[in-house]
This record gives sequence, C-alpha cells and structure tokens, in this order.
Amino acid sequence: MKKVTVDKLEEGMKLARDVFTENGKLLLPEGFIIKPSFIQKLREHNIDSVYVEDEKAESYVKEEVIYHETFVAIQDLMLSAKAGEVVDPFVAKEIVNDIVGQIIEEEDVFLRIVGFRDVDNYTYFHSVDVSIFAAIIGKLLELDRKQIEDLALAALLHDFGKMKIPHEILNKPAKLTDEEFEEMKKHTIYGYQIVKNMDGISEQVAEVALLHHERLDGSGYPLKLKGDKIPLFAKIVAVADVYDALTADRVYKKKIVPTKAADYLTKYSGIHFDKDIVQKFLKMVVKYPVGCFVVLNTGEIAIVYEENPFNKTRPIVKVVARKEGPPVLIPYFVDLSQDYKREIIDVINY
Repeated sequence: MKKVTVDKLEEGMKLARDVFTENGKLLLPEGFIIKPSFIQKLREHNIDSVYVEDEKAESYVKEEVIYHETFVAIQDLMLSAKAGEVVDPFVAKEIVNDIVGQIIEEEDVFLRIVGFRDVDNYTYFHSVDVSIFAAIIGKLLELDRKQIEDLALAALLHDFGKMKIPHEILNKPAKLTDEEFEEMKKHTIYGYQIVKNMDGISEQVAEVALLHHERLDGSGYPLKLKGDKIPLFAKIVAVADVYDALTADRVYKKKIVPTKAADYLTKYSGIHFDKDIVQKFLKMVVKYPVGCFVVLNTGEIAIVYEENPFNKTRPIVKVVARKEGPPVLIPYFVDLSQDYKREIIDVINY
C-alpha cells in the first residue's frame, strides 16, 4: 500500500483504503478501481491524496466490483436523502453506465451474483438488483444504449421514497395495518419529489419512482393508471421490482423460490404486468445456475446439471442425497421438464 497524490493517480489503480469527504461521508470504497471521471470527483471534493495498492489491479471479477460499487453508491445516496441533504447522483450515473456496458456485451453477466443480500440491507441490495434486471429487460426489448442507461438509473433510484417512511413501518416484522399501508404507499410520491430534484435527472427517470407500483388494470397506486397510460420504464421496473422482492428474504416474510415468482408474474401477465416484458424477462433470467444445490418437493437434494432452454425453472438435475431416509448410493439424473411430479422448492448452500 502506498499514498499517491490525486495528480499521480492512474486509471486501473486500486484503492487500498476508503475515501471520505470532509463531512465524513463515504465517497469511494476500498477496492475501488480508479477511472478518469472519479479522479475529477476527488478534485471536486478537495481530496489531495489517497492510498492505493502497490500494483495496478490486473485481474479481478469486474462485475463483482461494479456490483459492490453500486451498492456503496446507492447506500450513500439513500442515507443522504434520509438526512434531508442534497443528493448528487454523479457516482450512481457513472456506475450505472458500467453496468449497462457489461450487460450490452453479455446480458446475463450479473445474474450469478444478484440475490446475495442480507435482510438488514434489503432496500440497498434490492435497488441494485432491480437496476440490473431492468437493464437486462431494456436490452431484450432492443432499447438503445442511452435509453438503457436512463432505465437502469431510474430503477436504481426507484425506492428512494422509502427513506422518508418511518422505520417502524418500513421494517415491521408483520403485516401492515390499513393505515400503515397507506403511509407506505406514499414512498412513491416522496421518491418522485427527491429524484426529480437531483441534478441532471430527467422527468422520464424521476417518474419511475412515482409509477413503479401502477398496474395495467388500474389496481396499482398512487394514480391508478391503466394500460398505455403507464410509461414503458415504469412497466419494466414493476416486473423487475416484484420478481426481486418475491425472491428475497424480508423482515416480514420469507422468500419464495424463483419458480413460484415466475408463476406469479405469469399469472398476472396482461393483468398487472406487461405480457411481452414478463415473457422476455423470464426467458432470460437464470433461475437455477448450473452447479447450484436445490431441494425437491420429494426431499431429494440435487445439483443443477443442465439448463432447460425452453423452461429455465425446470432444469436437468443430478440427485445426490435425501433430507431424510436412506442415502443415495448411486446419483441419478432427473429431467424436471419431463417429470412434473417433482419441483424445486429451495436453493441451498450444501
């Protein structure tokens, strides 16, 4: 580790310590890979020098670095919003552009790391995951790069209003009362007010915070818009938001497996959610990556052996153990697309 003046920083250098602003806010995290735009950001904050690793970062898993950077950025921005401070989305914009660049090259590049989150930081991880899912959908819908960048940014900022919801409601470990739910719904309005006042944020981006809970049949909130009255970005984020929320553990409910989340989106496709968006999204999302361990409704424990390209919720698996009963002496294969008596009910660390 060595101390380097900002003027001597080079693209590709790796921060060895967190960098904080004068008022103690995290600006860039340890492990951050330096880029020219961030050198300028350091100058703007009157930071003269930083600690970096002795060698340039030559080998790292780029998407994991980007994911971590995005988490830190959204956490910092949301805490600023909660404190009533002016929110500068510069870092978020830069990182979102990186996410989009990776997804344009290979749309499923982030799918192996989304979903790894803890309950305490749910809102931050959820925002990052929804941004990634939305960018993937944008590519599948053949939006241009600028549109995908705006969409991913809108998704990243969609839940900012939750910072204005009382903690006892936002993190209540039980079903909300009618009064509490009415208060929770206000996060869409609060979020729109925060995001539209950020420097350089367009109305198209800001309105996603307001409209991501609208539904095609008019049953959503806060405006009860129907069908084509709901902007495309809001329709996309609605699908990404619900899928990620259903597949995450939260303070008041346990996650459901991706197959059940896919069933839910399919059930309400054309009613709550845009049918084309749902179909394209579910075809792309890797529900059960090859090599992960799953539990079947029969109590069998299996390794995902091969994806089914036509139905990714029903891969070919290799059964290696049972939760109860005699051990599996000779592992065997099951094609879940042909055996509908079996289904995946959980993903485990084994």
